Amino acid sequence: MKLHNPLAIDDEFYLNGVKFFVHDIKPPSIFYYREDGDKKIREISYISLIEDPTFKIADGAMQRSAKIQSNEEKKVSFMLDTLSPERKKKTFERLNLVKPLLLFDKIKQGDLYALNSFNEHYKSLLLKDNETIADITKKGLLERISGKSQELGGKKRGTRQLERYLKDYYDSENNRGNFGVEGLISKRYYNTHSREDEKAIQIRHPKKDEIILDTIYCRIDNEAYISVIEHGIKRFLAKKRRKISHLHSDLEILCSAKSLEPLLYDTVYKMVQRINSQIYDRLSKGNMEAEYHDPVTQRVSGYFAKSPLHVIEIDHAQLPIKLIDETTGSDLGEPWLTLAIDVYTRMIWGFDLSFQSPSGHKVMCAVYNGLCLKRAKQNYGTINDWEMHGIPTVFYMDNGTEFNNAYVKSMIEDELHAEVRFRPIATPRYGGIIERYFRTINDEFLEELLGYYNKGSKAEDRQAARKEAILTLSDLTELLVRYFVDVYHFDTHKGLPLDQDTPAVRFYEAVNIMGYPPSIPTDQEESYLIKLLPVDMKSYDKDGIREDNVRYASPETSRFINTRLKKNVKIKYDVRDISKIYILDTTNQTYIEVPSISPPAEQVQGMSRALYRAIRKVLIDKGKINKRQIPGSDQIVEGKKMIKERFETMVNKNASMRKHILNKVSNLSVTLPAPEPTVRSSTSQTQSLIERYNNQRNGTEI
Repeated sequence: MKLHNPLAIDDEFYLNGVKFFVHDIKPPSIFYYREDGDKKIREISYISLIEDPTFKIADGAMQRSAKIQSNEEKKVSFMLDTLSPERKKKTFERLNLVKPLLLFDKIKQGDLYALNSFNEHYKSLLLKDNETIADITKKGLLERISGKSQELGGKKRGTRQLERYLKDYYDSENNRGNFGVEGLISKRYYNTHSREDEKAIQIRHPKKDEIILDTIYCRIDNEAYISVIEHGIKRFLAKKRRKISHLHSDLEILCSAKSLEPLLYDTVYKMVQRINSQIYDRLSKGNMEAEYHDPVTQRVSGYFAKSPLHVIEIDHAQLPIKLIDETTGSDLGEPWLTLAIDVYTRMIWGFDLSFQSPSGHKVMCAVYNGLCLKRAKQNYGTINDWEMHGIPTVFYMDNGTEFNNAYVKSMIEDELHAEVRFRPIATPRYGGIIERYFRTINDEFLEELLGYYNKGSKAEDRQAARKEAILTLSDLTELLVRYFVDVYHFDTHKGLPLDQDTPAVRFYEAVNIMGYPPSIPTDQEESYLIKLLPVDMKSYDKDGIREDNVRYASPETSRFINTRLKKNVKIKYDVRDISKIYILDTTNQTYIEVPSISPPAEQVQGMSRALYRAIRKVLIDKGKINKRQIPGSDQIVEGKKMIKERFETMVNKNASMRKHILNKVSNLSVTLPAPEPTVRSSTSQTQSLIERYNNQRNGTEI
């Protein structure tokens, strides 16, 4: 999947099949003209331009791709997810060798974002003192990469081999419309399991037959060999001192008992080599949940962001404000805000606001929000566009388990090809940018809202905040987005240079010099979401897949039913929506969307797993269902009513003002003192923002 390249002055692009040139960039607008037409200068906002489905940048790669593009819709491939961890690791070792060459090609095309990335990662390793990338040829760079292969995380490779890797990468990216990294998968394993003459061999746990450790594919004419090989390898893995010669002898005996020709030693050797080598470690340690990933090297924050999307700092905070449920009015407590800030501009890159505690999945939600267009005008009614989005070079995080884990590391490094860095332990000064901004949100925004309390408040103050709470999660999300986009991005920031003292100005100045950063095409956003979602192995039996007391199945995926094997399919899921999961089709290397059938998908669409668990708990407590039952549509509605009834009982004990506010929740109102018109401050802007929000909710003209 390709990114939109940076858009700069004199660049060519296509719109509705017509070729145009960029005349000027005055953020947030692009001025363009048609050279072979009337040459009239036209204006369009950058966000509107890249959201247009016909928009294409006419770079060399795009032109090559256009020659072989068919009218047939192409499916996004997820071939990497079909590989074993060992094979996937080898693929990314090749990618590490190719990355400097990819950046070199972009730099030669004038991409300053690529130049920053090259200097960040490879300057000290591949360039000499006082040497710049302009002083070296591509041939010279190839020779240096070849000499530094091991330092780059790969094996020793010659220049001709590196050139083949680069060609394979571009062929995959341009011809198949997918990540070029799939072109680096070894041809030995490329589409191996789609060959008719190759059979799947299940590698089972020697003591737990229902656990499938790995699957290998071998060319076997007689299927009778399959059970023999599976049994032999199972015994082989159970031995502490394993030798392939012992396995070969065992298979000779087993083949003789089945009147089969004995397998050659070379054949047995190659089969063993295809098994994930880390299986041996897992078995010898007796830990089935051992991580495959190496520890992440921690690096001290000595960075200095040189452009937008160079460094993103990300962290969590629980906001001191009480929120209520939008359906039942029940007190839900304080939400968690995951925030990601672009260090160079101080603009908000991405965020996630939910009641979910810090976790790898919550990090994923914030990252996905940062990658994609926010469509703030369309979704939240902001005055300005939210232009900060795209794939960063470095993610800077603290050492919490929600950040420092294999899932987050794989998501950022393997899927986004970015770098993870961690701040030193017990050194909060290295995360000062984002921690100061959390304080700014509290002091200049949240304290103006009903339901807010100071973190050091007494119990009675917190109780008072709970009684006056009126905002729902969606209300606070909308207000936060408006605050980010219409107030904070255009307000003076003390951490920025005096001549670029607001995040928006800082961003626009960079765009004037470097062009807009690379971005994800809108038609690929869903594919990126699937790539970032957490993965699990599940059993597909005759009733479908059962996950968190929800059953999933579809006619398209009924071919995966297997009552003999456990955990035979790979799934991806989103905890924010229980109405569907994705199942990996290893043959076509694609994910298939599978709806919930019990309860029906249309009844639980958009329902989070947390809310579903709460509904089930109420029904179980009331004796409506047992712990193994899946609630039906009527029971889900009844569960919601019970939650509401429980809350209404609580409301009757509270002040009448609280009850009056809840009855009027659809007409949200926040009373604030009028802002001083002569004083420019973030607080007054926040007050104006909330007043405008109240007026819009009440249908009043501003």
